[in-house]
Amino acid sequence: MDVVVITFDGQIDDFPSLVQCVDNLIADGTRHMVIDLHTLPFINSAALGFLLKAQKAMEREGGELALARVQPAIQNILEMTSLDQVFPTFQDIDEAVAYLGGDTSESAAEGKRTVRQQDWR
Repeated sequence: MDVVVITFDGQIDDFPSLVQCVDNLIADGTRHMVIDLHTLPFINSAALGFLLKAQKAMEREGGELALARVQPAIQNILEMTSLDQVFPTFQDIDEAVAYLGGDTSESAAEGKRTVRQQDWR
C-alpha cells in the first residue's frame, strides 16, 4: 500500500479543501498519509479536530497519519494540547515517509511502500 503525501500550500481558509481531499483518500483505502503543512502559520480547533478524526479513522484500519514541516506556532499548540502524542511530526517529508514505511528513492527497496504525491485541490 502506498504512502500518500499531500503538500498543503494554502492558508486556514483553504483547509476545507484539504478536508475533502483527505476524506476521499481515506474512503478510497489510503492508510498511510503525510500532510505537509509548511505554509500554514496557525491552526484552529476545527482543523485540529479534523486531523484527529482522520488519524483515528486511519488507525482503525491499521494505518497512520504523519505531519511534516509543521510551523512552530502549530507545534506549540500540538504540545500544549498533548496532540503531539497523537500525531508524529517531522521536520522533513522524507523522514515522515520513512516513518510510515515508505521509500522515496529511485530504486525503492523490496517490501517498502511506494510514495505518491496527491494534489489537495
